[in-house]
Amino acid sequence: MTDSKIKATDSGRASTAAWLEQVGLGARIIGFGSVGFIFRLIRKALLACFFIAIIATGLTCFRDLPKYPFFHKIVVYEQRVEAPILGALRRNWPTNFRGSDISRVMLFGAVCLLAVLFGVVGAGFTQQAAHLRGWRETLKEARHSTPGTGSSQAEVKLNRKDLLEIYAKTKKSLEEHKVHMAFLSIDVVNSTGMKAGEEPGIAERDFRHYKRMVVKVLTENKALKSAWTPDGVMAGFGSVREAVRAAQGVVTGLTQFNREVKAIKCDFAIRAGINAGEVFCDDATPMAEMTDMVIDIAGHMQKYGCVNGVAISKRAIEPLLGEFRFTDAARLVDGLPVYEWKPEA
Repeated sequence: MTDSKIKATDSGRASTAAWLEQVGLGARIIGFGSVGFIFRLIRKALLACFFIAIIATGLTCFRDLPKYPFFHKIVVYEQRVEAPILGALRRNWPTNFRGSDISRVMLFGAVCLLAVLFGVVGAGFTQQAAHLRGWRETLKEARHSTPGTGSSQAEVKLNRKDLLEIYAKTKKSLEEHKVHMAFLSIDVVNSTGMKAGEEPGIAERDFRHYKRMVVKVLTENKALKSAWTPDGVMAGFGSVREAVRAAQGVVTGLTQFNREVKAIKCDFAIRAGINAGEVFCDDATPMAEMTDMVIDIAGHMQKYGCVNGVAISKRAIEPLLGEFRFTDAARLVDGLPVYEWKPEA
């Protein structure tokens, strides 16, 4: 067979399958809709019978009822319909409750229950029919918007061109979210060992005050966002200068903190690491959800840094060496030269 005949056959099969699917959906929609309509109709009939019975019961309380033929007929017809049902109910179910006949109460209750059940089931079938109608419309729209299997080479090229255009616009939009940031990682040295042998409440109190002190320093130095682990923090800044000042502020603040605030035996000591670079970031993205090699290196600078000092990559601190007294640490972290600062003794 030629390619054109094969394509025509495939197209015919696809059309037949689509038609059969539409017929099947239509049959199910009609079926569910009809059953739902019948159930809801029965519910309305049961409710009508219930209200007629209530009205007839109320009318029997009037002694002069025979003077009014219309209302009298309502009571007579209701009793004619009700009598055989009550008789069957009394024969098959216990209806004498503490000397009182409750067959009418039972009948009214059964009618109400059946009305509720038929209403719920009918609504379910109706909703299913509505869902299938929506699904059928969705399939129609999808078929109209999807190109056929016999798309031409020109259509393929056009689609590829559109995709490339979307890719270029997306890339440009992402580039607009790329900003230069500095990241500061701080962690408490041997935090687990510090808590050993201490009253849990006292240790918790000290670490809570430590966190408050760090947060205060970060805020004073305009930290844009931060994320805490139990005893460590990663914070983002708009400039390296702000990150360095924050790190130095925490290190120098520990002297007073250990002397006047903490109550456990061990002094608090930290490591701090800084790195800077361009990252994808916007105000809506929390620090905990940001991921980039720039951030990872800041964490590694902290991990391999000196105690109660600040480690930073050379490329980040080099423009500020005239302002901050950092010295070459003569080692590499992630292939980057490291510079360090420690407070003067």
